[in-house]
Amino acid sequence: MEDTLAAELAMLDTAQLLNLLQSREQYEPEITLAVIAELENRDIQVPNLEDIKHYTQAVYEAKLEQENRPKTIAEKVKDFLQVLVPQPGYYITPILLNINLLVFIVMVLAGISFISPQAGQLFAVGGNYGPYTLSGQWWRLLTSTFIHAGIIHLLLNMLALVSVGRQLEVMLGRVPFLISYLLCGLSGSLVSTWWDGTRVGVGASGAIFGMFGLLLVVMALEQKLSWKDKRAMLGNLGFVIAINLGFGMTDGIDNAAHAGGLVAGLILGAVLMLRSKRLVTANYSLTGNAIMAGAGLVLVIVAYNLIPFNGQKRYLYTMDQIVQKETIALQPLQQISEVGENASASEFVPKVEAGIKLWEEAEVMLEEIEDVDGKEKDRVLVMLDYVRLRKKSYEMLRDDLQNDRELLNPKQQQILWAIDGYVNALRQGKESEVVDKTLHDVSEATENTLGTDNPPGKALLVVDGVKVGLIGEGEMPAQAAGLKENDIDNITILKNKQALEAFGEEAANGAVVIKTK
Repeated sequence: MEDTLAAELAMLDTAQLLNLLQSREQYEPEITLAVIAELENRDIQVPNLEDIKHYTQAVYEAKLEQENRPKTIAEKVKDFLQVLVPQPGYYITPILLNINLLVFIVMVLAGISFISPQAGQLFAVGGNYGPYTLSGQWWRLLTSTFIHAGIIHLLLNMLALVSVGRQLEVMLGRVPFLISYLLCGLSGSLVSTWWDGTRVGVGASGAIFGMFGLLLVVMALEQKLSWKDKRAMLGNLGFVIAINLGFGMTDGIDNAAHAGGLVAGLILGAVLMLRSKRLVTANYSLTGNAIMAGAGLVLVIVAYNLIPFNGQKRYLYTMDQIVQKETIALQPLQQISEVGENASASEFVPKVEAGIKLWEEAEVMLEEIEDVDGKEKDRVLVMLDYVRLRKKSYEMLRDDLQNDRELLNPKQQQILWAIDGYVNALRQGKESEVVDKTLHDVSEATENTLGTDNPPGKALLVVDGVKVGLIGEGEMPAQAAGLKENDIDNITILKNKQALEAFGEEAANGAVVIKTK
């Protein structure tokens, strides 16, 4: 510790040392003694320096005597709490520490797990989640840096923050330290989103890694210390960074955020050394700080807009949004089912039209997903047919309300029955079966084969591979087959060539295939 303090003071110019000596009452006596030793090494003449030295030495010895005696519990608590109190040279760090602690306390009081919060809980309070961060909720890049996934995560990060903050803040000054911390945190969140935007990222580690990287560059580039004096300190810093990056390779650790913050810290350290001509100083100009903050923020904004919002990120966002739209859109349908045939057009037509708009929005969102494969692609296609059927059902319902027609008429029943088939497939994860059998023409088949004013004929009804008869418009497949709705696993509609190939001429007008549980 003494060697590190002496090395840091050696990087300061004489004016800075004299300022420290002038305001010595604000610092610990060991710091003042180290300043006096450095002034003596430089043979700087200071009035009453010897008297100041003797007085400070006496204060230091009294402090040591006080520290070495057994402390009461109250004194130990007071000493521990000093880490939370802003002080000269250690002002921004405790503020950041307190914000992180306060956020965690609020999370726990809100019912979030003290040990291991769920990803959904972390997202709800501002965690960085690519599908939403990239769809306009950019503020998650910052809020996520003050959220932690449990008490262990919080304590490890806060210990690291205090460690690096005590060294770095006094060297840079409050404003450059704060600007650098925030920019490193944002950079870590950005790289995390770019690398794997499908996970919920939280924690101050990106910003803290940035501070370690910044300290590494400052120590490496400053020009007062010799390489011999620097070598041990730089080696220790590099070792700490390497060990933590290596630990970050384990599952559950967001190493992309660590790397992003570290690179930002290295760059900012070089910028600060360039501004001060490779001299350590806590007196950076306000204008220079503003330019650095503005330039850093512009780069963050540009990088944010360059991260592609596609693939899994768009898929997950779209699916979540459709669930929300569906929940709202189904409300008027539930209300109508409670009222029944007494539903009035004046009350429900506007609600149904609002539902149609939601289904149209969902349809557009699904159509924009073009870069997913496998099960996700099948789900998108099935969801697209499902949404189109819902929209068609609502359009028919609106027309029936406006024309005072029977609401649950045969055509509407056929649409709702087809919708149930899709719902079952989606719930059971059997999208690929629906895709393979219907080639996504079910909605068209429902309208052209079972829902037209002049159907070409009766469709073949097949249950578990057995032909059980023919059904026409208005007949419910489950009733025709003698089944209850709960007995049915899924329902598929085949038409034209598919139906003929599967079941022969009996299916010339299409086939309704029921698979039971």
